[in-house]
Amino acid sequence: MHNALDMLNVCIAPTRLCNLRCDHCYITPELLGDKTQMAEDVYRETFVRIEELFKADRKVSKINIELLGGELTMMPLAFWERNLPWTLERMAAWDALYDAEAALIWCTNLIFKDDGYVGLLNRMGEQYGYGLDLFVPWEPDTNRFKKDFKLLPRYLKTLEAISGIKRKTLCITMSRAVIEQGPQFIVDTFIPKGITDVTCDMLYPAGSGKAYFQKNCTYGQVSDYIIELRGLLPDGVELSPLVEMESSCRTLTHYHYPGNDTYDIEVEPSGEVTFNSSYTGDESSFGTQTLSVRDQAFAAKTIFNNTPELRLRHSMPYAACGECEYAVVCSGGWAWHKQLPRHMADLISHGDCAGLKRVWDFAKSRTGISAGDRSRYLSMIERRQLRGAVEARRLDTAINRGSESVLIESAFVCDYDDYFAQFNRARMVLMTDGLLHGKTWTERLFFYDAIGAHVRVDARWMERAAIEGGEELFRHIVYRNYHYLNFPVIPVANLIANQDWRLSKLLSSTVAHLRHGSAKGAGSGRHDELVEFAYKLLSAESNAEVNLAD
Repeated sequence: MHNALDMLNVCIAPTRLCNLRCDHCYITPELLGDKTQMAEDVYRETFVRIEELFKADRKVSKINIELLGGELTMMPLAFWERNLPWTLERMAAWDALYDAEAALIWCTNLIFKDDGYVGLLNRMGEQYGYGLDLFVPWEPDTNRFKKDFKLLPRYLKTLEAISGIKRKTLCITMSRAVIEQGPQFIVDTFIPKGITDVTCDMLYPAGSGKAYFQKNCTYGQVSDYIIELRGLLPDGVELSPLVEMESSCRTLTHYHYPGNDTYDIEVEPSGEVTFNSSYTGDESSFGTQTLSVRDQAFAAKTIFNNTPELRLRHSMPYAACGECEYAVVCSGGWAWHKQLPRHMADLISHGDCAGLKRVWDFAKSRTGISAGDRSRYLSMIERRQLRGAVEARRLDTAINRGSESVLIESAFVCDYDDYFAQFNRARMVLMTDGLLHGKTWTERLFFYDAIGAHVRVDARWMERAAIEGGEELFRHIVYRNYHYLNFPVIPVANLIANQDWRLSKLLSSTVAHLRHGSAKGAGSGRHDELVEFAYKLLSAESNAEVNLAD
């Protein structure tokens, strides 16, 4: 089904050095003792590259920046006295220029080496308001607070002292210990210290967290906890998952809580970029070649190398998603759990789904709506399809006149850098069989769709696409996950009809129901794009019959 992904999430780690050794940490343990610090010019160039990336990818509309470590306050205070106000000014400009809802999240364990950080954060909070979010953790059984919670009083004292920041978020890492402790503990312990927002994270098996994953709780326990916690929190304190769900279920768009963002990239202290911030060191998601913020082709290379992760974010590996009304925005729930080995998934897959459907139902009941209205979103995608069709026609006209040429992928199989150099303007692309610089057809189509390139599509392309991308690629076509790329309806439908795919059965059923005046046929869930595709198919077939008659 369609997934409404539109967030550019960037995690910047100026240092990996940490003063704690938490049992659940996703960071590769040896990195936590690495004293390497990001150079100031690399830090500032990172923001230049992020802005370039935001402008280069036509499908993202939101920016979220997380500053994290290690522990950020292991850096010299002077570094942040210069660079934190600089960062907040730049992000305020992004918000004004692009309406990007740009947010800066300062992630910290609150065990400061230099108390001057309290004053700095208070000043920044007072000056920039909701532009700065303090993000602090809670897990009772990860050795974060040492034996008998030795560090907890110091943690709470610092939390209370940072009073100038308007948004202070407590992130609860869900585990069996959290469930046993109960949500009343959160209300009694943290709300009096100024917490304004509570969110819940789930463990993922990376770094030290591979062993700690055994202590995970179930999805059902998480849902119960969130619903109970909402009943205990004061009205002025937000519960992020629920707030996002209440907002998203109205339009079934803009839901970022479980990590299904367009990008979740990580910038390491060296300036190297990886493509899944939850994995570090040798576990990282690397590009085809090492990518740095120093690279002049950073934007194009990032969009290209992010496509395998984007593909994962679009995936819905659970059968129940096909029948769920929230799947178009939930995208299959926790991004980091979609590829769990069976024995790990079995530990947590009880009592609810990975998307926490019971919480969605609870959120929907609180809004009082009967169904989400996707009309504005679908209209936006339709406009993008029309714009893409115009762009493709212009390219074809320029090629026919000799003022432009077709970009032939096979000419760049052995030249990685020159391939990206070709996209200094819109291009029409002739795709080659197999992988190109490690990326599949499905992934390359996401790349072209984002940057404004188009592809030559004919009967031969259809046959090859079925081999190269199978049902997944054609699902993205039908459900319009490719926003700007255009594909002829009748040839696409004919190819799908000749396959033994679930999509083939869904399309056939939907078309049959439409012929009899009903929009059903795809079952429950939201299949708006499939219904629209079927309508277009019937209209195209009708026009073809009229033309034949003439």
